[in-house]
Amino acid sequence: LDVMLLDLPPGTGDVAMDVHHMLPKSVEIIITTPHPGAAEVAARAGTMAIKTNHEILGVIENMSYFVCSHCAEKHYIFGAGAGRRLAKELGTNLLGEIPLSEATASGRTIYAADSAQGKIFEEIAERTAKELGLTALEKSLTN
Repeated sequence: LDVMLLDLPPGTGDVAMDVHHMLPKSVEIIITTPHPGAAEVAARAGTMAIKTNHEILGVIENMSYFVCSHCAEKHYIFGAGAGRRLAKELGTNLLGEIPLSEATASGRTIYAADSAQGKIFEEIAERTAKELGLTALEKSLTN
């Protein structure tokens, strides 16, 4: 097994602590939103990862902005820059910023590879694979 992804609840609760003990050499991606409260919780999770000798691969900021379908401008509904600040605080890279979309709001979570949202996810997957040194994974993700 090269990669196993676990989507954990935010913060430093029992589930996160159990995973940290069961998987002592894991690599983590910290997810946040632009909201200061969410970034604070993500920072605590990142600090716990560092204290338990886990590597932080990077930070992803979800719900970063909304692109208006009429004017094509980015609107930072929840604020801006929390992901970048968190990455800097944790000494890691910002792997990507995922915008809100009309599809996201309607509950759709699968995007065509050539869609704007699909391209963002592909870029994040490529950066992640590259950081992990998984060139075979990177190639399969782009095909």
